[in-house]
Amino acid sequence: MEEDELRKRIEELEALLELMNAKYEEMKRDNEILRRALEELRKENELLRGKENGGGAEEKTP
Repeated sequence: MEEDELRKRIEELEALLELMNAKYEEMKRDNEILRRALEELRKENELLRGKENGGGAEEKTP
């Protein structure tokens, strides 16, 4: 390969890496949003189960 072709290929790979890094960061943000939503649903579910059982939901300590 010529030097110009190598430079072009390196630029293409760098651009692809940048795109992949941006996508990774986006997926991390989405994962955090989903994790928080899941935690809220778990809390709500625990409260509902407590009501079904005739009592209040007890807080669980980690």
